[in-house]
Amino acid sequence: MKIFERCLFGKLVGTLLSGLLACAGANAGERSDLRWHGFLNQGVIHTDENNLFGDSADTSFDFRDVGVGFSWQAHNRLLISAQAIYRDAGGTSPNGINVDYALLNYSLINRMDFGLGVRAGRVKNPYGLYNETRDVAATKPSILLPMSIYPTAFRDIFHTSDSVVLYGYKELGNWLVNFDLLRGEVPFDKKSERLLIPSPQQASIVDDELWAARSIVEFDGGRMRLGATYVKFDGRIDTVGGPGRLNPGVMDIDSHIFSFEYNWECYQFTSEYLRTNYIYRGVFAPGLISKRVSDGYYVQLGWQITEKLRAFGRYDNYYSDRNDKSGAGQALLGRPNSDAFIKSLAVGAQYYFSRSLMLAGEIHHINGTTALPVIENPDASRVKEDWNLYTLQLSYKF
Repeated sequence: MKIFERCLFGKLVGTLLSGLLACAGANAGERSDLRWHGFLNQGVIHTDENNLFGDSADTSFDFRDVGVGFSWQAHNRLLISAQAIYRDAGGTSPNGINVDYALLNYSLINRMDFGLGVRAGRVKNPYGLYNETRDVAATKPSILLPMSIYPTAFRDIFHTSDSVVLYGYKELGNWLVNFDLLRGEVPFDKKSERLLIPSPQQASIVDDELWAARSIVEFDGGRMRLGATYVKFDGRIDTVGGPGRLNPGVMDIDSHIFSFEYNWECYQFTSEYLRTNYIYRGVFAPGLISKRVSDGYYVQLGWQITEKLRAFGRYDNYYSDRNDKSGAGQALLGRPNSDAFIKSLAVGAQYYFSRSLMLAGEIHHINGTTALPVIENPDASRVKEDWNLYTLQLSYKF
């Protein structure tokens, strides 16, 4: 399967290049279905304790995204789409410019009441309500999404994968049922591996497999949305450089997300719940099978105050081990107890100068540090359990 996926991804890149050359060589005056898009998000972030996206305790401007992409309707059934992205997110940033997504989208059936299609390449993972559009500021309610479901520092692990996706929709009266089925693997690099393995010991993830299934049911044109997501990730951990806290072993992760959204007049209520089962075989000791269950949720109320101004309030809660809510087990990893949980209150607002330009601001009061990357907070003795976060972001899209 992995050989098939790698070959498929290589062929996809070749097809994308061929498509661009064909469009570039089209005769002047001919209709072109090549469309370009892009965005720029520049933020500033300050924390009174701890670091997120650079040296935020001293105010950080290392908080930006620049993306440029295209979509080309090569055939009435075939869409080719790709986007390159540059992200500056402090110590969690990937190096240089990366392929955010690059895919072929083939429509098998496209009727008013039923549709079915296939996507292949580097795709955005079907995960909850906001994952696919989390980089486009206008499509999400806040600068920082709820950390219980969408941990910002781990964006590059959750956002995309090299996969094949079967997707579709079906209308049933006032209901619209959407579904996605995905099979692939995560494009890990050294930084994302270190984020997922919270240990100073050098380790890598190999032979990983990713499965995902999601269904979102909409009622009355989107007045209410109900969603369920299942994600299964299996991988082998290889350790390097002699003895440490971790041993070579296998990691299995199963996540379930339940989503709810209701819109009425100028208000929007949203809530999602996550439960994840972790199984580690031989990782913490040879022959030892270690298990834990994490869960988290948020409740959020949005308010469209005027046509250009909207605001939100949110409560966010997460425990990395629901049977160890105090975090006593974090000592095994050399981390403080507060790395096991997060409780957050957040308020914020967005103002639209135009359809393309927006300014947003937020205040977060946080108890717990599970959302903080170890890369930016390596000294456990300096991590503080209670902290505040303030952020502004200017966003432009075309």
